[in-house]
Amino acid sequence: MALFPMFVDLKDQDCLVIGAGEVALRKLEQLVKFSPALSVIAPTIHPEIRALSEEYPILLIERGYELSDCEGRFLVIGALDDLGEQEKIYHTCMATKTPVNCVDSPALCSFIFPALIVEGDLCVGINTAGRAPAVSSALRKYLTALIPNGLKDLIDRVDTIRQNEPVGKPRQEKIIQMCRDFFNPITD
Repeated sequence: MALFPMFVDLKDQDCLVIGAGEVALRKLEQLVKFSPALSVIAPTIHPEIRALSEEYPILLIERGYELSDCEGRFLVIGALDDLGEQEKIYHTCMATKTPVNCVDSPALCSFIFPALIVEGDLCVGINTAGRAPAVSSALRKYLTALIPNGLKDLIDRVDTIRQNEPVGKPRQEKIIQMCRDFFNPITD
């Protein structure tokens, strides 16, 4: 069954990634775009994660994780190869209703980490309910190539109208026409 796409503000939210290998790196590269308060716990930290932590505020904790590390978090990513450990993380998080994603284990996820297209304030999330992540990733690459130049400017112009003109039908019609004018040359 398809999953409901819910967009959440992660800015300054306490997010934990357990594990620090290449899969954790891919998740972190996406998460940093949303400015959460990120922590990574693992006995060994991938060199590219260490480099990422020099560019973004990521707390690196070099030790094995403890289940208590999951407590009080906004969300948890279990990026471990060990299915037994993923199950422990999942059940611990579910007990406290903490959103959890154990990579490559859809049955151990309360949310799916989508393939993301992020261009300024535009964010498109693509998922296949955990069934075919490679399809989501390939579609992300395909759709990214289709995003027209100038979309950030369109978003800025629409936002300016929404901030400065009174709510009502004239404002809405102006915004709709502006969007039609922008996209019509593309679809004609």
